[in-house]
Amino acid sequence: MPATPHLVTDRLALDPLTTDDILAIFEIAREKESIEDYQYAARSLDEVRAWLEPSIADEASLLWVIRKQERAIGLFEIVFEAEYSDWETHVCRVGYFVDHQAQSQGYATEALLAVVDWLFRCTDVERIEAGVTLHNVPSYRTLEKAGFIRDRIVKRNWQWYDQVYDSVYYYLHRPSKA
Repeated sequence: MPATPHLVTDRLALDPLTTDDILAIFEIAREKESIEDYQYAARSLDEVRAWLEPSIADEASLLWVIRKQERAIGLFEIVFEAEYSDWETHVCRVGYFVDHQAQSQGYATEALLAVVDWLFRCTDVERIEAGVTLHNVPSYRTLEKAGFIRDRIVKRNWQWYDQVYDSVYYYLHRPSKA
């Protein structure tokens, strides 16, 4: 498993998540508009600590803080062990969220493209997967802008804040070498 690298784009820095970042992530994640579709709803700093601290040391995941001009604006995660992802089969799942005040400015797409580039250049990942609720158009447009292909829609499989949603799943294969 590779270590979480520091990644830089034109406007962003993706820094490996540390325990020092947990308060900033809580401030973002406690806003429902910021964390829609992510598998977690932050209700307290202790809950966010309990959620993120084990992941920092977990070899089955990589976590980045998305920063713009030194300010945390989001979180990006790669999971190599999940329900439909497995490091041993060279597949991973990505997930991300951006502060609602920084949405619709291309930051999620920029972070996603940087992580995809790194995965295909520096690891043996062959397939990247992602899932979002069908009503979350900005999130699945982010995936489509990065070249992800819609795989399937699953009816009523996502419960979030006491509502049930349909999900749409996407994938991206490693580009073939010419």
